[in-house]
Amino acid sequence: MSSDDPSIPKKPIVENWNFSVLQNARRIRERRETLRFLITSNLRAGHRDKWLGNLWNLLDPLLFLGVYYLVFGIGLRQAKGDPAGFLIYLSVGILSFRFFEGCVAQAAVCIRSNSGLLHSVYFPKTMLPVALCFSRLYDFLWGLLVLVAIMGVTMETPFTLQLLWLPLILLLQFLLCLGSALIVAYLGAVFADTQNLVTIGMRMLFFLSPIFYFARSRDGHVGIVPEQYQGIYYLNPLARLLDAYRDSLLWGTAPTLETLGYLGGLILVTLISGFWLFSRAEGRFAKYL
Repeated sequence: MSSDDPSIPKKPIVENWNFSVLQNARRIRERRETLRFLITSNLRAGHRDKWLGNLWNLLDPLLFLGVYYLVFGIGLRQAKGDPAGFLIYLSVGILSFRFFEGCVAQAAVCIRSNSGLLHSVYFPKTMLPVALCFSRLYDFLWGLLVLVAIMGVTMETPFTLQLLWLPLILLLQFLLCLGSALIVAYLGAVFADTQNLVTIGMRMLFFLSPIFYFARSRDGHVGIVPEQYQGIYYLNPLARLLDAYRDSLLWGTAPTLETLGYLGGLILVTLISGFWLFSRAEGRFAKYL
């Protein structure tokens, strides 16, 4: 029987490709214009290509910060004795967590919500979570502008040489968000209930991360996590990431090598796992949708 017989199902060409991690990354680089289009589309969907949308990017974190400061800073007396310091502490926690949460939560549905695009056009599916993370990075940078403004108004000496650590810490967070988004996007394409599980997981992570409370004692602030459990508590990468941000921005010290090493190793594993999962499965995504 001829191989051209229409009764014989043919495997999609993409399933016969050798999807290695490096090849996947190389194809993304080669499709830079497609990646730029996806990022721009995400920004336009949130009206972030207009000045009102960008204004909201400034007001939104301020509103969140105001509510949490009233509840935790004043209501639960976390800001007692150092209101300006707690304001910066809380700002870092909220902005950083929202960046991570936005990447992971949207990644859970980014494949299924683009099923029409996946069936009609071929492109590396890895681009969807990658574009999503760049879009959320754009929002985070606007939030950092708010943070810098707050520091300039509330702190006597807001800027030190330790701020030079900030680009590295920001890069670490972006890569952590990207690796996590790749894994969650894969799970979201394969398992329909991933979004619900991610929602629950993000709620738990919010309270298990030192966003509005002090995990360990520092500069007169009393930590709530017992010392014997801090080793377990700081397995949470967000806890270490927030400490690194606050070391640079608030305390005026360098992040510890232990923190940077732990984050670097975990990010490497997460990125490799995420790209590997996509490399193995993206040719079969269509049958799950």
